[in-house]
Amino acid sequence: MGSLECSAEVIILKKMIELRATELTGIIGRESMNYLEERVGSAKWHEYRKLYDQASCLEIETDYPLQLDIELNDSCNLKCPMCPLSVETNENKGRETWFKFEKFKEIIEEGVLHGLKALKLNYLNEPLIREDIFDFIAYAKKAGVCDVYLSTNGVLLTESAGKKLIESGLDRIQISIDAFEEETYDEIRPGSDFFKVIKNTETLIRLREDCGSKFPLIRVNFVRTELNEAELEKFIDYWYPKVDMIGIQEMIKPTISSRDLRSETTKKKWESGFSCSFPYKLLTINCEGDILPCCTFYAEKMKLGNIATDSIYEVWRSKPMKALRELHRHKKYFENEICKACVDNSVF
Repeated sequence: MGSLECSAEVIILKKMIELRATELTGIIGRESMNYLEERVGSAKWHEYRKLYDQASCLEIETDYPLQLDIELNDSCNLKCPMCPLSVETNENKGRETWFKFEKFKEIIEEGVLHGLKALKLNYLNEPLIREDIFDFIAYAKKAGVCDVYLSTNGVLLTESAGKKLIESGLDRIQISIDAFEEETYDEIRPGSDFFKVIKNTETLIRLREDCGSKFPLIRVNFVRTELNEAELEKFIDYWYPKVDMIGIQEMIKPTISSRDLRSETTKKKWESGFSCSFPYKLLTINCEGDILPCCTFYAEKMKLGNIATDSIYEVWRSKPMKALRELHRHKKYFENEICKACVDNSVF
């Protein structure tokens, strides 16, 4: 069984998932993250979480991003309507770029030297398509990254893959399920297999228990939309006894979609204003090496450079990044037309 318990706190959260005012995802079981202290050591862990919390509240500007999101392949095995990869455009037509392992090693070594604490091994893609993903995980952990994780749609999370993820040293895994009913799931994630993904998730839970490990910490994700919001409580009821964390993510409309799938709950959240913490915490590097200021669909509209010619360290400290942070610190995201399109689901 996972670490979430049927407590009064969880029951309250079932009714209202509280978000930090600067984040797009509310998390039940966030405290489970502290299990990683056992892996990285108390001092290193508490330094990381203190910095991360301060950055999440827009209180500090670090010399180097605390987290990098690296897209290792520009491909996915599904065609979900909320994802730009689902629609072929002139920009992504025929792209099948894979991130080079040697370049990855250079980035990790430099990052750890300058203060990199966390690494997410995907962006828009499905990371388990790469059969060598386990080598990337193991290298990052050996290099000293505190928190290495990835998000997956779960289709390729076979028993064999699950064993390799555990052996590689992966700290966390996020599995996107987004529904309680098969019919709803099929509409949100066409081409997938609802019961296969559930089985794969529960198999990983069993494999972890069989080897007596807490890791990887397992989180199931629910992107709240008008299609699935009525199923949220049932989703939480099913998963909270089984997993470590449940993420309830607010919907960001794809850049290529004209349909606003946001739930009424999401729309109301932004009425009082919003400040995004991503520019204070992370940079994203897509599979083509472009350096992006956040991890949302709209990030590729704000390219800051490319790792072939630009330093991550310098990009992080650049005038455009500082200006973006200042904009969000003052709750004026709407003055940036790309941020406005992202947060307000308007047309860019």
